[in-house]
Amino acid sequence: MAFLFPSFLFALAAVAVPIILHLVQLRRAKRIMFSNVRFIQVSKDLTASHRNLKDLLILVSRILFITFLVLAFAQPFLPASDAATVVDDADVSIAVDNSFSMQNLHQEEDLLLLNVATDRAKVISDLFPASAAFKISSSEKLNHGSSMQRGEARTVLDELDFSAKAFAPGSAFTNKASNLFIISDFQKNSFVPSVLDKADSLTQVHLVPLKAASTINITIDSVYLEDEFIRAGADNALRVKLSNNGNEAIQGLPVKLFVQEQQVSALSIDLPANQSVDAVMTFRASGVGALKAYVQLEDYPVVFDNTYHFVLAPSAPINIVEITDDQATSLQRLYGNESFFKYTSFGSGNINYAALAAADIVILNSINSLSTALAATVANYVKEGGTLTIIPPTNESNGAYASLFQNLSLAANFTGANAAKTSLAAPDPNHPFFRSIFSDFDPSIKMPTAVRSLAWSRAADDILKYRGGTPFLSRFDRGSGFVYLMATPLTESFSSLPNHALFVPIMYRLAISSYKQAQQLAYTLGGGTIQVPAVAMRKEGVYELRRDTVAFIPEQQVRGGKLFFNVPPDMHEAGFYNLQLQDSVVATLAFNYVKDESYLEQYSPDELRALIGNERANIHVYDYGDAFSVKGEFEKRYFGVKLWKYCLILCLFFLMAEIALIRFL
Repeated sequence: MAFLFPSFLFALAAVAVPIILHLVQLRRAKRIMFSNVRFIQVSKDLTASHRNLKDLLILVSRILFITFLVLAFAQPFLPASDAATVVDDADVSIAVDNSFSMQNLHQEEDLLLLNVATDRAKVISDLFPASAAFKISSSEKLNHGSSMQRGEARTVLDELDFSAKAFAPGSAFTNKASNLFIISDFQKNSFVPSVLDKADSLTQVHLVPLKAASTINITIDSVYLEDEFIRAGADNALRVKLSNNGNEAIQGLPVKLFVQEQQVSALSIDLPANQSVDAVMTFRASGVGALKAYVQLEDYPVVFDNTYHFVLAPSAPINIVEITDDQATSLQRLYGNESFFKYTSFGSGNINYAALAAADIVILNSINSLSTALAATVANYVKEGGTLTIIPPTNESNGAYASLFQNLSLAANFTGANAAKTSLAAPDPNHPFFRSIFSDFDPSIKMPTAVRSLAWSRAADDILKYRGGTPFLSRFDRGSGFVYLMATPLTESFSSLPNHALFVPIMYRLAISSYKQAQQLAYTLGGGTIQVPAVAMRKEGVYELRRDTVAFIPEQQVRGGKLFFNVPPDMHEAGFYNLQLQDSVVATLAFNYVKDESYLEQYSPDELRALIGNERANIHVYDYGDAFSVKGEFEKRYFGVKLWKYCLILCLFFLMAEIALIRFL
């Protein structure tokens, strides 16, 4: 034990005063005159030993009263357990996690974690003398990183709000402070213990974890259309992927779909613990231009990920190019009668290659003689992202397709006309290609029959098969595009498929699967490159992203008729933004928050200690508790245990003991 003001110990000489009074016995007997003995009160019998004990106890109380009073002024304390000291003019850095995960509730207090964190930071600031300089850091750069006094630091903490940026405590290490406090929930999904390696060995790092009441959170991971092609005025299916990031199942979660601020669909869904579920929501798209839409669920208290914004851009007609030598084919009648298909037919000797390159899907329908130039052009078209469907001819010329198969690395060969037709096997209704085709699937459906004139192996996906298991319709992934191979020509002598009920949905699905939206439904804040068509290229200027009165100018480049730009790092608010060139709106884009903050599982103090290890003596982890416990533990470690308060309490206790002895004993 040591004393902050040891000179006050000389006042212990005052203990001699009650001792002298006790020895001298200053009390003298007094003579009192009475007119009548009736007024004399009967006195109690008091033995000498009893009186001496009372006087001795009073003397001890007075001595201890004076002793602890002097000790209170001398301010005794137990020295700090750590060698590090905190000087009066120390720089103190406090890093407060204000990411979206801090919207969670605290385990012991009915407050958000961010509110508890700011309260802890204020208590920590009170630990240091008024001359200390403070630096407050968070996900956002506050006060330009400059030092401030305690009062200003408390004001900055009061103004702290949630940020879309992930909490990066490593940025606080640049302050080179003598003490650094990190107050966070320490998510397992985002906190990396190796970031503490950036701390200077002279900096004492204090990790103050906050315990959340629950780690259950429901988030909307993504949304996507069953078909990228959006049909105006018809039913469209939207798939919503929901994730339950907690250890408890959720029953009856309400999910709503809004288009142009009008609710168009709703459902109630059950979510098992720690699992994801796909929900299907049906809607009708009406109106002209891009439609602003969002999916919303009800989940508390972490609400930042309860809404997922996306844009339903109107789909242009699907551009279909058929290359055939027949005057009239079944595909011409099939695609030509639908307004959402733009059908064009060319003969093998009269091809518009510019139209072919702009097509969404190219169909080679029974071409007997395939030129080398056409084979090379079609192969490049596929590798650059196009979709090719090959329907074999009835009489294939020797080696006509060899060059095309070689360019596309297809191990396919013609088997010759086989008069025997084989029945096809029933399709799998759960296959993505047949999704939403069957309203009520009958496995005993009568399937068409077909001759097998083209054979292949090792396809990326076999869509239809013969009953024997050999493929009839398969998909191959080549470069950025796809190749669909059909095993037989679409003529009655080779196949009964053109007269079967499956023919129309299969050919429609082939065309629709080739469609690619010019822009995605939604994008993510926080980085990445976005690609959209530069439809306003005739104008010169700089593209900007605008939301209400706020505008951002991203890094951008126009090449190949497309605009490439990076998401501005300062754009943090989810929602809809207009991509503008001067006063023209090029496109409407939807942005959503990253999902890292949605996973609330956190490190406990013991887990943090295990991750840090014993080698880093300057890093200290505090247990869960209120602000007072953290304050007391820090004071004990670095300031020592102050005992003057206990001395003052004992001083008052012995004063009251003296009064009680005189009055009642």
